[in-house]
Amino acid sequence: MEEIEILSQKPKEEVLDFIRKRLFVEGQTEHRKFNMSGYESKTGECTVSNTAILNEFADLGIYDYTDYLFLDFYKGTPTVYLKYWGEEKNLEFNFDGYTTSEIIYEVFKLTIFSGMKKRRRK
Repeated sequence: MEEIEILSQKPKEEVLDFIRKRLFVEGQTEHRKFNMSGYESKTGECTVSNTAILNEFADLGIYDYTDYLFLDFYKGTPTVYLKYWGEEKNLEFNFDGYTTSEIIYEVFKLTIFSGMKKRRRK
């Protein structure tokens, strides 16, 4: 059974634990977290940092279901923008009040757990 299939059958709390383990950095007391403020002292700093965190899960295929998938934070409000592969509609999802792990879990639900059409990459 493929890792995604196994992961999709686990309870939410176990998937959240999987996410936290992926984001854990040896020697740190907490896992990596999104900069949810959206503010930055250097142009692009927030976007680069947050994208790097989301990209920790690219190997699971989160981008294979979309033409684009983008996470943005504005004044503390996280929004996921996406367009499913082969679809016409641009979508946005607000995850205000969610933690980093919960946002990534929601991205999983929108992509690898969605059952949506996946583009062929091989």
